[in-house]
Amino acid sequence: MSEKTMFPRELHTDVLFEKILNDPWACERLQETFCDNLVYDNEFDTTITSSKFAESLFNAYKNRDLSAFLMCLCNNTVFDLLRNSYLIPYRFNADGKPNPIIFTDESGNLLPEYKSIAHEKDYQHFNTIYQGLNNKKNIYFAKAYRYSHSYDPDSADTFQQILEEHSGVLLIRELPDTVKSKETEAEAYSALWDLMIQIEKDLPMAYVFYGQDSLIENDKRYDELGIFLPNSHFLKNLEKHVEKAEAIIYGK
Repeated sequence: MSEKTMFPRELHTDVLFEKILNDPWACERLQETFCDNLVYDNEFDTTITSSKFAESLFNAYKNRDLSAFLMCLCNNTVFDLLRNSYLIPYRFNADGKPNPIIFTDESGNLLPEYKSIAHEKDYQHFNTIYQGLNNKKNIYFAKAYRYSHSYDPDSADTFQQILEEHSGVLLIRELPDTVKSKETEAEAYSALWDLMIQIEKDLPMAYVFYGQDSLIENDKRYDELGIFLPNSHFLKNLEKHVEKAEAIIYGK
């Protein structure tokens, strides 16, 4: 039997899945995300033809590819569902697309190429908060988006589907390099579980980003964690939210 899954199969997921199963709050979030995204809830969805639906169903069966079939049902892969339930981080620059997009330099100044794109009022609010922070390292004004995956209705190729995008504040912090420990990305998510859930319970609707072995400082590679605070949710009392995020990262 040929096994060629649409997305690379994540390895060593048992520990991550066990953590989710042992947390009733997490199970509820996952179920709600799945139900909210069902494309056949009230009306028949026509973004994918019936022939492509059948083809995807049979390919998913032959290749044991659950994500391929879930995309027919709810436009999410298994790991899309986890990310959009805020149970695991988004990947930095997933599928080769820049996300988040960083608008400022290391001193909080708008980069020239983004001066016509960034919202002036939001940037000025960010800059006011930024100048008052004690620790300004790796804090940026940025734009980020949540996404799932969908099928092209003509070719059945997959593409990122943007669910929502916002400007806001991005904090990036380094983490120990899990590649040296020969950990898979799923195992790294499991190690981040407690931190991730604390962020989501204390800062609901924050986007958490993660990059395995993606941060380079002084010729050394690290994993990196990003916490993005969308202006739509965190514009009021932004300084306190930034301080809370810092406290969670550093266990204060």
